[in-house]
Amino acid sequence: MLEASIKLEEVDKFESKLMKHGKVLTLKPKGDLADSFFLNKGHDVEHLKMGNNRHNEVYEEIVKEKVIKLMNGLKEKERFIGIWALDTLFHLDRLDIYYVLNKFYQILVEKGLVYLSLRCGEEDFLENGEWHTCFTKSGIIDLIGFTDFSIVEIENKKDHIDLILKK
Repeated sequence: MLEASIKLEEVDKFESKLMKHGKVLTLKPKGDLADSFFLNKGHDVEHLKMGNNRHNEVYEEIVKEKVIKLMNGLKEKERFIGIWALDTLFHLDRLDIYYVLNKFYQILVEKGLVYLSLRCGEEDFLENGEWHTCFTKSGIIDLIGFTDFSIVEIENKKDHIDLILKK
């Protein structure tokens, strides 16, 4: 229950920075607490399901394929006031993270926000068949510097770094 309350605090902090009305894109399992929270605050929610039902394939390849496919499927004209991605990008390589961030930028309204977490660490690693791309705080700042986003907030946690980015 503590994890749920911490997560709701993060969602609330992000939502408080969003424009008052508009569409929020979430990239988490359907029925996630974030979806309900955004709906209760009066936002429309579009949900892109990131589930994994294929057990014989390497997890990061499935995530990579799904995230890239979902991003390609979004039309340039679709506009969101916010994107809740949390830990969705943990298993992508740096080039794919850069691609997805640029796609996020294209589908956000002016002054739209993205909330995401990236794995914190000095070196990338493979664990239980899952690839983890790791960043230092300065590495994340460098990555964001190659996009058109500005960093609103950056916070080091135990094993990840939370970010709020603004178009």
